[in-house]
Amino acid sequence: MTNNRNIQKGHDGPYKTPIILSEKIVLKEWIDYNGHMNVAFYTLAFDNSLDEFLENTLGIGETHAFQNQQGPFVLQSHYHYLNEMSLDEKFNVRLLVVDCDEKKMHLCLDIFSIKQNKVIAVSETVLINVNLEIRKTEIYPTWAYNRLLKLKKTHQNGKFPSVLGKPIGLKK
Repeated sequence: MTNNRNIQKGHDGPYKTPIILSEKIVLKEWIDYNGHMNVAFYTLAFDNSLDEFLENTLGIGETHAFQNQQGPFVLQSHYHYLNEMSLDEKFNVRLLVVDCDEKKMHLCLDIFSIKQNKVIAVSETVLINVNLEIRKTEIYPTWAYNRLLKLKKTHQNGKFPSVLGKPIGLKK
């Protein structure tokens, strides 16, 4: 169990539905030979936004990992690319907590184009809490788990994308 050795970051709410993370813009180096944002940079945008959420909302991001030797590992991510974005297009990543338990969280993130006013991509991600000294799972600090539970309750009536939980495969 974590003994919360140092400063606790994040906040206890109120939380918005969805959580809207900082605005981003499609950079020139993100554009591929098809003339749109390359899939690798969707992953980067989702990952950077996830780090922002973990640090600034939950308080279990990079600062917590360094101070308490405990951090989030991604177990699974699934992406849906619904539309495309072009150079200099502004967007936000929005986040909903789908589910959680004492060691894991299931999140839904989407990339929302400000210009197009629509969802461009969806990421469904499951993370697990790991003790970084012994490389084994452990429960979240009580305050972090309470935040997750509050977020889950706040987000339970959120508008989840229709692709959430869909298996990968060819339509028949």
